[in-house]
Amino acid sequence: MGMPPPWVYEGTDGVLILFNGVTRATRIAKLVPGQLIRVEVVGKLARAFGPEPRIGEVLR
Repeated sequence: MGMPPPWVYEGTDGVLILFNGVTRATRIAKLVPGQLIRVEVVGKLARAFGPEPRIGEVLR
């Protein structure tokens, strides 16, 4: 609460990629796993990102 939403880009497969706010998203993932957060989609990318690792997978 009180933090601006992280910026994300959307891949061609619909996966959202964090661009600005990675630290905030990582902290939230550590403190309250599974909690949904509001993000701001700022654009689309011309590639699929489905096979890339997710924040939850990297934190383990």
